[in-house]
Amino acid sequence: MIRRKRIILYLILTIAISQAVFFGFLAYFNLKGAIKKAEFGVTFSPGQAYYLGLDPKEVLHASLTDLGIKKYRLSAYWDKVEEKQGKYDFSQIDWQIDEVSKEGGEIILAVGRRLPRWPECHDPAWIKGLPEEKIQENVLALVEKTIERYKSSPAIKAWQVENEPFLSIFGECPAPDPEFLKKEIALVRSLDNRPIALTASGELSSWTNEALLADKVGVSLYRTTWNSILGMFYYPLTPHYYKSRANTLRLLGKEVFVSELQAEPWERQPLPQTPLIEQKELMNEKMLSSSVKFAKRAGFDEIYLWGAEWWYWLKNQGDDGMWQTVKKIVQEN
Repeated sequence: MIRRKRIILYLILTIAISQAVFFGFLAYFNLKGAIKKAEFGVTFSPGQAYYLGLDPKEVLHASLTDLGIKKYRLSAYWDKVEEKQGKYDFSQIDWQIDEVSKEGGEIILAVGRRLPRWPECHDPAWIKGLPEEKIQENVLALVEKTIERYKSSPAIKAWQVENEPFLSIFGECPAPDPEFLKKEIALVRSLDNRPIALTASGELSSWTNEALLADKVGVSLYRTTWNSILGMFYYPLTPHYYKSRANTLRLLGKEVFVSELQAEPWERQPLPQTPLIEQKELMNEKMLSSSVKFAKRAGFDEIYLWGAEWWYWLKNQGDDGMWQTVKKIVQEN
């Protein structure tokens, strides 16, 4: 009995010491200072530009040449690529990749069914009524066609498969399907050897599922959101919260970056119908600068801003404050 107690005590002490060493190791990384320099990019959506009454080519060109942004997260939206079943039209993606390439930029290209911007799942009308198995077959065909078309582009540095695929509470999409996601990832890996990126909610996800499958994990960073139940909600999280989780994944050999840093208002109603003063209460130059400092204090050195189309729209309304703030952020990093 005494011997058994000694063994149990020894095991407890061993576990306790191991945990102390492990978390002490993490603490060493977490206590490192804020990132002094970061690379900034944007998530760009032609659909969002059209929604705001803008010419998407004009917006993308201005972000490249005036803001000086050279990192882009672009998307192969299913409803635009395959409006009619089996007939693929990549023209909307072609010009974006050509424009970014011409200016020496880099691209993460998102593929699959669920991609950035509402409603998340950008389904073509013809899939309505199809069984899920058939829909998935068509998604795989879409992914294959997209990778085959663009894998020769040196501007593409990574493939993002789906967008926040484990997040079930946001978007007009079917429930998460981890097994199908694995099939998509396996398909992409069979076609090209560039890194696979998966994205996760920085606030509502553990990031673990994504890290187990991807080479790069992109996390969103939203400090203020709105919903019909809680109204405006401020996340009471610190930079350390993000840094400790990111450093844990880095210890496992994963790259971690900010895929969406909030830089436009969280819509309560369509932006064009929202008074400008209200828009700037929800997002403004001071809030953006604060969020950038927050992300750098959290240890992120690759940060994609969310809202380039809105900054350009504001500029056209005579308010170039956000545009100039982003320009300064890019120039200083």
